[in-house]
Amino acid sequence: MTKYLLWIALVVIVVWLWRKSQAPRSGKPQPPVEREAEGMVRCSHCGVNQPVSESILAGGRYYCCAAHRQAAESESQGN
Repeated sequence: MTKYLLWIALVVIVVWLWRKSQAPRSGKPQPPVEREAEGMVRCSHCGVNQPVSESILAGGRYYCCAAHRQAAESESQGN
């Protein structure tokens, strides 16, 4: 049984070394792609700041989630 485990380990090591030698090598790592900063907005209900793309715009106000939008609407209808 030990003989088979040694053979399996040897095969795994050889395959790993072969794959490592076949990997493309670049002399210098590529710099990360720079993205433009996204605007942040504040939730009109709780005040949490988050990106515009992740917020909900309703009635000219930004909200962090649908529950806060609904809560704000129900508060405004109750007054």
